[in-house]
Amino acid sequence: MSPPRNLPGAAEEIPWRSLADAEFASHALPTVEAWLAQRQIEQRLLVLLDDELHQRLTQQRARRRRTGTGQQLAEVDLRPLCYLLLMAFDRACEAGGAGTLITRALRLAGLHALFCLLGAEPIAAPTWSHAHRMYGRAEGAADSMLVNDLGTSNDTLYLRMLLLSTIVGGGMTPRQIDKCFDWLEEWARGIALARTLDPEQHYFAVDLEAGAGLVPVGAGPMAAPRYFAHAGLAGRVAASRSDYFRQISVTTLGLYASNPLFEYHEALHQLSRYWEYINARHTGGDTGRQRVDGVQIAAEAGFDACCAAVHAGRTSMQWALIDLSPTGAGFKVAGLACAVEKGALTLFIEPASQAWILGSAVRVVPGAQGGAIGVRRLADSWRMIELGEEAADGASSARGVPGFFIFGDEARGLSDSVLLKSGTFDPNRTYTMNPGAEVFRIRLSRVIQSAGDWERVGFDVLKRLKAQA
Repeated sequence: MSPPRNLPGAAEEIPWRSLADAEFASHALPTVEAWLAQRQIEQRLLVLLDDELHQRLTQQRARRRRTGTGQQLAEVDLRPLCYLLLMAFDRACEAGGAGTLITRALRLAGLHALFCLLGAEPIAAPTWSHAHRMYGRAEGAADSMLVNDLGTSNDTLYLRMLLLSTIVGGGMTPRQIDKCFDWLEEWARGIALARTLDPEQHYFAVDLEAGAGLVPVGAGPMAAPRYFAHAGLAGRVAASRSDYFRQISVTTLGLYASNPLFEYHEALHQLSRYWEYINARHTGGDTGRQRVDGVQIAAEAGFDACCAAVHAGRTSMQWALIDLSPTGAGFKVAGLACAVEKGALTLFIEPASQAWILGSAVRVVPGAQGGAIGVRRLADSWRMIELGEEAADGASSARGVPGFFIFGDEARGLSDSVLLKSGTFDPNRTYTMNPGAEVFRIRLSRVIQSAGDWERVGFDVLKRLKAQA
């Protein structure tokens, strides 16, 4: 589509708010492209488009969060427009714009980064570079911590985006990542980046001249480093986790298609453990991570292969365990005879207890000398089950649905759940389930967590049946 001939007048005549997302993007993209080509930014219309885009992105987030992972929504991808507007803000600030233009740009950069993660894509280096330049301008104005007309500060928005880089690769669901984005803004308030390194406070740093987020101090030379003191954030995460049950006691689900509270609890638990680990590592304390000298461990990857391994009582692979912690394990795998997909269900034996552990491959790095696989624990206490499908008249089908019954953890407020092959979730069917001495009729109620080839679902017990002889 060719850009409008008469700018900005022609663009101002468009009823932006009345357009659907696809129409909004198709009209706004050529308008912003023309600004960038002519190096003439109409700031008043730029602000108007930013407000409209921010509202639409907020609505998309709300719809996705309500729906969860059980159903995919066909949303218009607004990221191209988001990035072009970010470029326009950068250009406008370069030409002398300041004040809330910088704040709007940082807010937009954070949203662009968030939607990249929600789309299972990395945050691109140019997005980081735009954010770094904007923060540098805010820092130069010496008012980066002041709360402005948008109800936030430049420091808060920039730090929120930086902290997104600490949850990448953690195996979180899109809904968990989206919720973390809100938490990070709250936790980042009042925390400032420092220009001078204090080894006792700073574990992470960012280079304003690079195209990346936070990295550990000493990871490489930096042209314009800023240092992050994580102790304040770690304390806020821990406080939020402690306060979780009080918060959910007054929370209503409203229009949510599936209960998100379990997911949010799991995300808080993961974040809390992560910052506890960072604190321990920074202070030289016990991180709970144990180095292992390449002990060969029976392991399996892939939902179907894990089911077959449990039935057979043996696995088809041996992985070299190099790292073990309460939350996961690291392996070196020679050859990688069969491809292990990121997010795949895994099964491995813990050396000390000889127990079978269910996990998920959150990191898969192939290499010439063998691959590296990082596994996050999903369950230590579980058993293999087969859900019996029931017909509409209550008769049992001969076809069973294989899965893993995961026992809940009352200390962490986690209920029993079932881990099934990805795409199995069907809230309209009823099943019989025999996780122990008794048989239950159940209905799958919500997808709690999913990745790769598996999904962890909650269920409602409809009736307790007589145990089968």
